[in-house]
Amino acid sequence: MIAISYRREDSTPVAGRLHDRLQADFGKGNVFMDFDSIPYGVDFREQIRQTLKRAKVVIAVIGPTWFGGRGKGNRRIDDPADFVRLEIAIALQRGIPVIPVLIGDTPMPQVDNLPEDLKGLAFRNALILDTGVDFHHHADRLIAGIRELMNDPLNADTISFAVTTPPKKEKQKISSSVVDPERRKELIGGSVLIVVLIAIAGWYFFVKPSRPKNPPVLPLTIATPTPAPVLAETPVITPTATATATLVPTATPFAATTPIPVPIPTPALLPPAQPDNGITDDEVQAFVAAHYQATERKDLDYLLSQYDDLVDYNTDGRRDRAFIRNGYVNYFKRWPVASFTLGPVQVMRSPMQNTVTAYFEIRYFVRDVASNRSRQGRADEMWTISKPFGALKIISEKETVHGEAPERHQIRRH
Repeated sequence: MIAISYRREDSTPVAGRLHDRLQADFGKGNVFMDFDSIPYGVDFREQIRQTLKRAKVVIAVIGPTWFGGRGKGNRRIDDPADFVRLEIAIALQRGIPVIPVLIGDTPMPQVDNLPEDLKGLAFRNALILDTGVDFHHHADRLIAGIRELMNDPLNADTISFAVTTPPKKEKQKISSSVVDPERRKELIGGSVLIVVLIAIAGWYFFVKPSRPKNPPVLPLTIATPTPAPVLAETPVITPTATATATLVPTATPFAATTPIPVPIPTPALLPPAQPDNGITDDEVQAFVAAHYQATERKDLDYLLSQYDDLVDYNTDGRRDRAFIRNGYVNYFKRWPVASFTLGPVQVMRSPMQNTVTAYFEIRYFVRDVASNRSRQGRADEMWTISKPFGALKIISEKETVHGEAPERHQIRRH
């Protein structure tokens, strides 16, 4: 498991974006970031220890306000019960690799500025994470470093069981049990070739002799359909030893007979087939309805699962899920109460395989109780939906809002 340590007021948007990126590469159940979601009545120190027992790597996201205060002695990081301090201190104590990730121009914390149990953090090799155009490039470097740590068997053994270095004999034993990847490919390839050769030899010696050398020739009456009788002449079928037929014309009792033309039916032209997109209208209706139900209950994970990796998003152009996630987070903060009424969904087929466009109208009511603000109105929606791997995904979302002149918002406009 990869654990992300961050201070909410310092780096929530970047940590959330990094969380989504790591989930896309390592799987949803292998990335953890909500250390402070602890049940009531539970010792949070013990809860953090139990969580970090499953961690192989800890990412320490450090922004400009990571210390949690201005003056030394008056900072949150100096509090022994500070969540961020506990997370990193326990990881260092257990020997779990801690990767400092510096946001933008944030400098690396110096030894003199850190509490005693965090001084080891200052000697960890850090990575800079840009929040702009270079975000994915820097994230790729971080992911490569994590994979290197997690695939190292000696390092994994140290992480899981002990902080101390194992003896030389144990190291040699572990190393000898690890097969080089290239050598593994050669062994697998050789094994597959041997199995194929054995199968061919078995077919040649056991299956092939059982087949008859001269398979029986089908009777002519079965192999060749009997020709339809014609008034002018009648073919006589004479079978021979080699199962061939000789057509001998015989005289007809009618001396002068005019052949009757047989009309050839012309096949009727079928209407062009409609493209089968593999997406039903009921699927689209349920997909759209589930989207607005999830918005009402603020189910961010489900909402993001409905979007493709890159989406043509309103007037913002092609955006990734991290951008969309930030928009929803701000939207939920702005409007804690939201309700929607969905109109009929019209589905238009597309020539593209597994792609449709949905047109529908929603009526919305949003409210912030604390500030006593509210908005209501309607919006016309146009979604392009694809089904690449069995699940529907939004690849384009366009929205036109009609209502009480709502303020422009970064993502949602109502």
